[in-house]
Amino acid sequence: MNSSPAVMFEFIASDQQRLCDFYQSVFGWQYQLDGGFAYIKFAPQLITPLGGIGQAQPDVPGWQAGRNFYLATDDLEATLADVVAAGGAVYVPVTEADGYHFAMFTDPEGNVVGLLQTAERA
Repeated sequence: MNSSPAVMFEFIASDQQRLCDFYQSVFGWQYQLDGGFAYIKFAPQLITPLGGIGQAQPDVPGWQAGRNFYLATDDLEATLADVVAAGGAVYVPVTEADGYHFAMFTDPEGNVVGLLQTAERA
């Protein structure tokens, strides 16, 4: 198996409170303030991390050169609805590729964030 999986992410916000409020509204995140950061601690999980390197397709949303990360969700459609209700926008609708179901959104500061379906679709 490969080593060195991704183990942390950060948003560096122009308006930290607005972004904290957004992610709390959508995902229910609780924060621990320390040294100017609002840390989000997650419960240990038995999910095998997945990573990949793809070829950029500049005209296809979500495929521009750069980096993406994905948050786990059991319900892509419901999470995207929560994103929109909290002030974000759908960037890539629910899509299937290589056996995975995913979507992407932009948060109120324009960060592109992916969602990965973790439960079987009905």
